[in-house]
Amino acid sequence: MSFNIESNEGLRIRPAKTRDATRIAALGIQVWLHTYATSGVSGVMADYVLREFSETRLVEKIEDPQRLVLIAEDADHLLGYAVLHFAAPQADLRTELETLYVQAHSHGQGIGRALLVEARSAAARGNGSSAIWLTVNARNDRAIAFYQRQGFVEIGETDFMLGGAPHRNLVMVVRPD
Repeated sequence: MSFNIESNEGLRIRPAKTRDATRIAALGIQVWLHTYATSGVSGVMADYVLREFSETRLVEKIEDPQRLVLIAEDADHLLGYAVLHFAAPQADLRTELETLYVQAHSHGQGIGRALLVEARSAAARGNGSSAIWLTVNARNDRAIAFYQRQGFVEIGETDFMLGGAPHRNLVMVVRPD
């Protein structure tokens, strides 16, 4: 599968392979810290990113038959990635978009949208419906606005726990047109 986006004609979306794990881990750490460590990197944050975005953890996700990791790259440069979980029920939906990260330098180029289009197609193939759900930090206005432009609507709230502290997240869904 390949996408040609007006502002990024060399962009290619494909399923990740285990050899991609280190690039995905590095990008995940970069995006997560850029987004959430706005006051600096605490010990709790450092522990979380080094555990959650380790090469080992990413290989587990890539090899998990209940997940699909998609990468967006231009030549051999990783620009973004998405992780789908096909067995994560929420109300009547089965497919969760666990992660959709695009490097900050690549925002506004259609990469997130391209990853989301392929994620919805994969959900339809994997679970018979392009409907997906996700959680997003309630303070991440840029991400919330992006998801709303893609047709997602808020259906509830949940907490993301980090170091014993709750962080409010919105639960959003998109259903077939």
